[in-house]
Amino acid sequence: MARYFKKRRKNAGPNKNEEKVQRAADAHSRESSGGVLGVRYPFVKHLKVTLQFLSAQQQLLEEKVMDLKPNDTYRFDASCPGRCGSGHFDFSEAIANAVAKHRTLSENGGVCPQPLFVGAAQTCGCQAKCRIELDFLPEPALPTEPGPTA
Repeated sequence: MARYFKKRRKNAGPNKNEEKVQRAADAHSRESSGGVLGVRYPFVKHLKVTLQFLSAQQQLLEEKVMDLKPNDTYRFDASCPGRCGSGHFDFSEAIANAVAKHRTLSENGGVCPQPLFVGAAQTCGCQAKCRIELDFLPEPALPTEPGPTA
């Protein structure tokens, strides 16, 4: 006599491993997408970042200007427009230093260290120049306590 077997019910959603991978990807995208400027730097009124990318021959490849207010979202990284095709520049540390030291103007730069192709000794050499202009909100005045009266 043949036995009757009930068919397995197909899973409607992703399995545990797929959910785990998706959570990690979401966390990574949240970290890399930046956030709201006013939340990260509450005393910054206005931030202007000018990025210039120069080739190894000092020719201007690209120029970007970011004009940010406290409610704007930010991302302080950029991909290299040079010959390597896979370089990456991150200016978040330079901006954090400028904010921490209350500098209204700061200039930084860097060179792309990526090789032109796998196994090549020659690097991309693309230069990035970053000019950071900051406007700060006025510091809140400390309340003064009344002194003893005579």
